[in-house]
Amino acid sequence: MSKRSDEGGDVEGFLRGDPIALGDLRAAVARAVGGFRFQDPGLNVDLVQETLTRVFVNLTEGRFRGESSLATYARRVARYTCLEHLRHRRQEIEIDPEALPSGERWSRPDESFLWAEEHLRNLEIFSSMPQDCRGLLKMIFVDGRSYRETAISLGLTEGAVKTRVHRCRAAFRRAAGLRKPVTIRSLPRKVEE
Repeated sequence: MSKRSDEGGDVEGFLRGDPIALGDLRAAVARAVGGFRFQDPGLNVDLVQETLTRVFVNLTEGRFRGESSLATYARRVARYTCLEHLRHRRQEIEIDPEALPSGERWSRPDESFLWAEEHLRNLEIFSSMPQDCRGLLKMIFVDGRSYRETAISLGLTEGAVKTRVHRCRAAFRRAAGLRKPVTIRSLPRKVEE
């Protein structure tokens, strides 16, 4: 591809430090940076200077191919410099881990205390239940046995185990002063408790 002719020696003038070439390029870069509307005027000055530095380095290393004017090239470098600054600023947000809410129990000491109190009350109620209820509930809910495994080990049917678990849970709820959960059934059925 043929290179465009350098309009008035802008590249050479900029590299030599010609005040007119430098001023024209600085104005073009400042307009490009100003389009981002950063609130801090000092940041605008820094981004203009960073862009001019990058343009100078690119020119001295031969990265400018001359396919556009030097001002167009510098505006493009300014745009990428500003976008890079925005991306970098987005990644630098400081987060105070102590200020972040946590779902863990340790982050809510009042709830942890209430949970501990409720747990102790439940243990007390559990210990006051008959031995056969405690053993059955322990097999199902602590040991993680299935109803079938529990029925085999107790010599009962699976239905009988389910009924006993239901009755033990209902007794526990009554002892804890909780309402019986509402269950919806298609046919009314009388269950002894």
